[in-house]
Amino acid sequence: MKLLKLVFLSMLLMATSLTFSADNSIYIDQAGSSSTINIKQDGSASKIYGVGDSEGTTALFTGDSQTVDIQQLGSSNVLGIDMNTTVTSGVGVNLTYYITGTNSVSSIDINGDGLGIASNNSINVQQNGNYSDFILDLLGTGNTIIATTTGGTDNDLNFTINGDGITPSIAVSGGGSNGITLSLSSDNADVDITTAGASNAVTLTQSGVGAVGGFDYDLSVGSSSNTITSTQADVGAHGTDISITSAGTGNTVVTSQTGSTGSAGHEIDLDIAGGSNNVTITQTGAQDNDANIDITGSSNTWTITQED
Repeated sequence: MKLLKLVFLSMLLMATSLTFSADNSIYIDQAGSSSTINIKQDGSASKIYGVGDSEGTTALFTGDSQTVDIQQLGSSNVLGIDMNTTVTSGVGVNLTYYITGTNSVSSIDINGDGLGIASNNSINVQQNGNYSDFILDLLGTGNTIIATTTGGTDNDLNFTINGDGITPSIAVSGGGSNGITLSLSSDNADVDITTAGASNAVTLTQSGVGAVGGFDYDLSVGSSSNTITSTQADVGAHGTDISITSAGTGNTVVTSQTGSTGSAGHEIDLDIAGGSNNVTITQTGAQDNDANIDITGSSNTWTITQED
């Protein structure tokens, strides 16, 4: 097992590219802005942590306008990083993380301590493999998030996001029994989730106070036996668009829209082209409730409740 302790100082190092074989560990404390960092670990049981005696210490990236590209190839890899910026305009962090293999655990925290402003960050996560866990905590505004899981089973993607103008795009293609959990607190945000495998579980919670722009949630289900739960709450316009294709059968969808006042209201578009799906929709609040239903499959069960 190799053990490398690296301290990245931006005045000394503007671009770093590291490649290792199996059982590698990289310990990082990066301080400085406008850094470009490329890391590749190829092998099993590789780790990225922070400088210190404990492997549980997270790697630290501090500074604005950082471009970080991390690849971990192999099984049982571990990633733990904290990223802190103070950007109010321009890009705070441009992060790409590629993970392939089984039984990997990844945790990324961007300004989760609440001490910085993580504005205009771009996060791109690509996960390929089985039995892996990914966690993202993000505090800031105007961030773009793309997360893709391909060809794997029993993977979990967990997101906790607090900020305005957020655009998360999450896709699960191939495989099955994957889990997506997204908790989003924002005054205006658009969420796009696509599932193509069977027996996936997707849970979305959207909330925000004074949501002038409101929330939009687009969900596309292309396979069978998925469990979908979504909640949109607080003041502002709420929109949900659920599409279940002809390949989608035996899915359970429970979605609710609550709160909102004045002219802002709720709207749900439900398009089902498969059979034996069970859909429950609830819209409540002192505003207009609209539900648009288009169903062409057999043996579907759907229940809609609207209350002022």
